[in-house]
Amino acid sequence: MPKKSNTKRADGRYAVQVYIGIVDHKRKYKTVYGRTQKEANQKADEIRAALKKGIDVTSSNDDFSTWADYWLNSKKQEVSADQYNLVKSRLDIWKNFLTYSKIAQIKPYTLQSMIYQIAEENPYTGKVTAKRTLKSYAQIISSVFEFAIENRIIEYNPAAKLKLPQDAPLKQRRALSADERQRVIEFEHRAQPAAMLLMLSGLRRGEATALHWSDIDFENNLISVTKSYNFKQKTFKVPKNGKSRFVSVPQLLIDYLSELPRISPFVITSASGKMMSDCAWKKLFDSYMTDLNLRYGNFTVKPNKFAPEKAPMMIKPFTPHELRHTFCTIMYEAGIDVLTAKDQMGHSDIKTTLEIYTHLDAKKKQTDITKLDTFLGAKNENASQMQVKNAQTT
Repeated sequence: MPKKSNTKRADGRYAVQVYIGIVDHKRKYKTVYGRTQKEANQKADEIRAALKKGIDVTSSNDDFSTWADYWLNSKKQEVSADQYNLVKSRLDIWKNFLTYSKIAQIKPYTLQSMIYQIAEENPYTGKVTAKRTLKSYAQIISSVFEFAIENRIIEYNPAAKLKLPQDAPLKQRRALSADERQRVIEFEHRAQPAAMLLMLSGLRRGEATALHWSDIDFENNLISVTKSYNFKQKTFKVPKNGKSRFVSVPQLLIDYLSELPRISPFVITSASGKMMSDCAWKKLFDSYMTDLNLRYGNFTVKPNKFAPEKAPMMIKPFTPHELRHTFCTIMYEAGIDVLTAKDQMGHSDIKTTLEIYTHLDAKKKQTDITKLDTFLGAKNENASQMQVKNAQTT
């Protein structure tokens, strides 16, 4: 039976109404338009097919920003405050790009072109974007569409196959150098227990905050990581990947921790002996960087710590997470295999550990080649000196 023809509208389009069900005790229809009757009928068939699959066609015309905000709100209960703010800042870039775009009408090529644009110029720094950061942008946008699919708003994920530029720089979080590690070990400061723990166990900041003395096995050099503190929600939870783990730590850390006074059930505490808060961590490391700078900074004239003007930062500052990253680097340098390192770090995906190990391996090869160049240069220099000496004696 031929489909019903519709009268051509004044604007030249054809309109077809599709019955979508009872809403608020009333029959509800959705109208689609086409430049021809065939196009309008095809769009109507697509709506009917979507209805059979359970797609909420009334919400498919929602703006991308609407569902981006729904997804972001769902993440609040899952991530730390710092992680939430980072995700929000990157999602804001996508929302700016896709302002007023209907979530059901966004195409893969649109998102791909945006990834290339972000790669060429980071929206926040104006510089080329590192591959790790690009991957985060791609994962965030893909998660929004997956969330919409779960809620039956769209059928497919247009961000599922986004490609990252092959020439995007692979920028890893920095690890402390051998000299910087030695400073952590030798420089006495109120932050030293926290710095030593993070650098020699690889715990995350939330895990270190929740760590009790009873979690440390001093006999077997083991730390039991069973919980983490969520600074935003102010509650304890399981570690980031949802699994508890045992971390084997060096004797150096065990010896250091065994000498510390136990003024609280918590290993790391504030100056008043209470559990560390987000603010306490910030103040602690601000003080730590200031004092390390005054002790090891290359100043012509040593500044007064209490002078009104702040001394310039002459050393390279570091963060708690970079101390954690340093532990992974130490394991690589010690020859610990990547599977063991994954378990030690508590990475949910071995790809994360492999990225770090691959990056460190590339750096080592580069250093080895530099040594070869230096060796060959020295050989050539010695040969030249011998030639000059022989010429002078003849």
